[in-house]
Amino acid sequence: MLVCGVSVGQTHAQTYIAPFSDAQWKAQSGDFACTLNHEIPGFGSAKLTRKAGAGEILDISSKSQPFGSGAFKVEAIAPTWRSDVIPKTLGQAQASAKSLKVSGAQIAAITGSLEQGTNVMFSGSSLRVGLEARNFGPAFATYKTCVKNLIPYTFKQLSHTVLMYEPDADELSSKSKAELDKVARYVKADKQVLGIIVDAHSDKLPKPEQGEALSKREADWVTAYLVEKGIPAETITTRSHGDKFPIADNKTKAGQAKNRRVTVRLENAETRKEMEKKVAAIKASEEKAAAEKAASSEAEKSVPAIDAKQLEDLTEQQNIMNGKQPDVGLPR
Repeated sequence: MLVCGVSVGQTHAQTYIAPFSDAQWKAQSGDFACTLNHEIPGFGSAKLTRKAGAGEILDISSKSQPFGSGAFKVEAIAPTWRSDVIPKTLGQAQASAKSLKVSGAQIAAITGSLEQGTNVMFSGSSLRVGLEARNFGPAFATYKTCVKNLIPYTFKQLSHTVLMYEPDADELSSKSKAELDKVARYVKADKQVLGIIVDAHSDKLPKPEQGEALSKREADWVTAYLVEKGIPAETITTRSHGDKFPIADNKTKAGQAKNRRVTVRLENAETRKEMEKKVAAIKASEEKAAAEKAASSEAEKSVPAIDAKQLEDLTEQQNIMNGKQPDVGLPR
């Protein structure tokens, strides 16, 4: 017979499980992760975790008692007061050192048993660890609500969003609004985002000022929509470039359509650090070229400093379709 929360000898195996009267499950909810924790007295804890963009993991960890490597049998076992329920095998799980992890479809079988009030036991050759079903239901309901509301995209997926537009549009398209809704939801939840950069471009029009006006209109619309969705205006940098940085041939309608675009980029500490590296590499290259020219012509030439705006302009000259830098000098 199991003694809850205490190790006892049963077929030469130590058994750990929370006492029925004290068993607790605690759910924690967040925008990017949901967890469900269960303490196993005298042994350690069990934690069910689901993160945005990742699968679900059940991690049973020990604070002192080693699992030892090997397979553990997973069974649904009724509490002592339900002798009518026959134990049911749920599969096996591999243990390593002080942790045993379960993923995939097996988690559904485990949580399903706990929801029905049936304990789950992990049994090895010399160790048995159980999950007490009491109080599982309400906490698991909270956990499932959290999982349902997780933000389903990552910084990497939204760090560079490209919106296309028509020249005669009266407002942002429904598709653009849907993309911006994702950006706004993510930015409001992720405190690591430092800012948003909006860059609008046009195709080539008869007069340069026409392209500048068109791209400014789109840039202003995008920024206004983000502000409307709760993004502080001071965190958004809004710029329009007219037809200065085409990514396709303006001689075709397909090329013109590709050039009419707005890029929405998210900044965090990592992306800013990458920008700093680009600055250092560009300055080093320019300094080397200047030194070589000075040596050959016996004339000194100072290297112009690169400010933040020039760096952003250079980034915008990238061909976003293939990631190649244009073969041009620094922007004027």
